[in-house]
Amino acid sequence: MKVYIAVDSEGSACIVREKDPETVYGTWQAEYIRKQATAEAAAAVEGAREAGATDILVHDVGFIRGHSPIGLVLHYDDLPHGIQIALGGAAIKQVIDESFDAAILLGHHAMAGTSDGVLAHTFSSASVERMTLNGEAIGEIAIEALQIGHFGVPVVMVSADEAGCREAKEWLGEVEIAPTKRGLATHQAVSLHPADACELIRSQACAALSRLQDFTPFALDPPYELLIDCFTRQQARIRAESKGGEFVPPRGCFIKTDNCLDLI
Repeated sequence: MKVYIAVDSEGSACIVREKDPETVYGTWQAEYIRKQATAEAAAAVEGAREAGATDILVHDVGFIRGHSPIGLVLHYDDLPHGIQIALGGAAIKQVIDESFDAAILLGHHAMAGTSDGVLAHTFSSASVERMTLNGEAIGEIAIEALQIGHFGVPVVMVSADEAGCREAKEWLGEVEIAPTKRGLATHQAVSLHPADACELIRSQACAALSRLQDFTPFALDPPYELLIDCFTRQQARIRAESKGGEFVPPRGCFIKTDNCLDLI
């Protein structure tokens, strides 16, 4: 069994970060984020192996503004031996392919605007106010699952705060979830103990992969019409130019495509 594990940096246990007017989210917890995200990734690898996985790739997709560049968050020496690691800001579509049997999303979070979501945002807390796909508000969990599904690979488990896990269920159905914390506000939560969160992730990864036959790749019919509402007019113009989209006044970027890999 070949398993893909994508590890983000906001949805781990005991992570809330502080509000920083300069960088949106401050760096007070930066090294702790790296430590806990690594521990939770190691727990998922352990659970996957218990379920029979023999080929595992851990993809570092995290980013700690002001501290760590994208894809350089995890402490790689502390991950289990015998796995592969994708890092350095590689996109999902560069890493995953049809040879994988299942995908797991770790450390994820709810979409921008979720009132009880810890550190809720959609790809950029600094520039994206909201995203809608074909008229429906959407976040990173669903878009990543859609792109993973493009390769015929199902997402079978998601770890996140409770709001992120709820979002995963709404989009993906009966995936296994591992809620690490309950959001009280953007920077406030009631969290599991870090070690308990790791144990839950290990258990849920094993449970998900043990019933792999129950899952199908997530898919939505094209065409895909993505509207990105940015915080400023300039941000929207830059996104439109870089993505081959259309600037939509006052602060929107519109992308229409038949290929979900072109959305982000």
